[in-house]
Amino acid sequence: MHHFHSGLLDTLVHEVAVTVGASAVFVTAEVGSTGTTMLVEFPKSGTLTFSKARGYMLGLDEPVVSVPVTVGDAVVGWAAAVGWEERRQAEAERLVTLLARSAAVLLGQPRGPHLPNRAHALWEDAARDGYWEWDLESGVARLSRRSLSLLGHRGIDRPDRPEVWLDRVHPDDKAALVSALLTATIDSGDAVQCEHRIVRRDGSISWVEARALLEHDDVGRPQRLIGWLCDVTRPRHMETELRNAHALTDLGRLAAGAAHDFNNFLTVIRGHTELALGSVRQPGPVRESLELIRHAAAGASALTQQLLSMRRRHEAECSGADLNAVVQSAEAILRLLGGKAIELRTVLTPLSTGVRADPTHIERILLNLVVNARDAMPAGGSLEIATARVTLRATDDQARPHALPPGSYATLTVTDSGTGMDEEIRASIFEPFFTTKPSGRGTGLGLWIVRDIVDRCGGAIDVRTIPGNGTSFVISFPCEDEALAK
Repeated sequence: MHHFHSGLLDTLVHEVAVTVGASAVFVTAEVGSTGTTMLVEFPKSGTLTFSKARGYMLGLDEPVVSVPVTVGDAVVGWAAAVGWEERRQAEAERLVTLLARSAAVLLGQPRGPHLPNRAHALWEDAARDGYWEWDLESGVARLSRRSLSLLGHRGIDRPDRPEVWLDRVHPDDKAALVSALLTATIDSGDAVQCEHRIVRRDGSISWVEARALLEHDDVGRPQRLIGWLCDVTRPRHMETELRNAHALTDLGRLAAGAAHDFNNFLTVIRGHTELALGSVRQPGPVRESLELIRHAAAGASALTQQLLSMRRRHEAECSGADLNAVVQSAEAILRLLGGKAIELRTVLTPLSTGVRADPTHIERILLNLVVNARDAMPAGGSLEIATARVTLRATDDQARPHALPPGSYATLTVTDSGTGMDEEIRASIFEPFFTTKPSGRGTGLGLWIVRDIVDRCGGAIDVRTIPGNGTSFVISFPCEDEALAK
């Protein structure tokens, strides 16, 4: 009997096992008419034959998904995954089916001497897109310089291991890519496409489109997968921005329609609150609660104007605000928002903190940041709101991460002791509708609104965070005297 070895299937069987969390994945077959056997397995044992496979699977206590390998009308083998993760069952069934079909194609072809690599010059001469090829028998994968660059490989060497590509694929996209590569080996005649994310060495995420096609030798035997990698990160970002723009337009229309009714409700609330305050003249818990209701209603009125500004996109009404005064005024309601499990502390500078910004907008920034901080500390923690005044000089490049022009700035810093963020989340927090909160608990607009206000006031936001070690939002506003001078 002749043993047929496929380095490509060796790699993909391992990737299937890792992707679906299986304890074992294998393809075993025996074609009597050609005297060919196949055994591809993870982990490797070297003893599992076609005749033993069915008994082996029947004797397992773990769940098994198995698909027969069929050549012509005969069942010549089995592809199987053992003990996969329950949530991955559909993926396991799809990938094992593709493994069986791929093995059937490879086993159903007449075997002969392996021909030289006709496409060698082609992958060396890659142009804008990256070229790659993957030999079915040896498992050697050759990638052009452009392909290696798209995958974040910076070495001068040219590795021939498929793991250079597969290890960079985002875990959530691995099943789709493995499925596409197996589909390509079945030889539908058309190129198979799969868009997936690449996690680069610096942690950044890029999008590539992979195309794969089965190439045959001169006598029609499947020889290798060939394909291209194309960088689609920019089109993906443009598509996302366009969707967000449409969503914000729809939200603006909704906000404009709801604002009138919302104002009617606020008029009733504020009117009755004033009446109640007129009848409760003595200081006490009741009057304190009514004062907070009046304060919250005033904030809700400011929110109405902000919703309308999303529709009209008018310039921020920078009438002038004192950061210290806004923090002191909002402190009571911020403590209520934080809850009893959050220890809130304010540290206010004795220096002037006058900025060209609307006070209600500053308060809106504080409300959004405090709510986010509270949600990042479900078991409680500490929250600090601090103000300061700084002077940035032209030589302070390291202290000006957002390239603010030199001058005097008042800063508002909100620091929590919560869960922090990784770099991937940090890079997305200001995108509209982005949220890490469970469905129904967040709109994904809070930080987008914060950045929108800060941008329109000529300021900047610096986010400092370490996973598990809390987060600081440092917001810099041009001081009022500087803004007036300009």
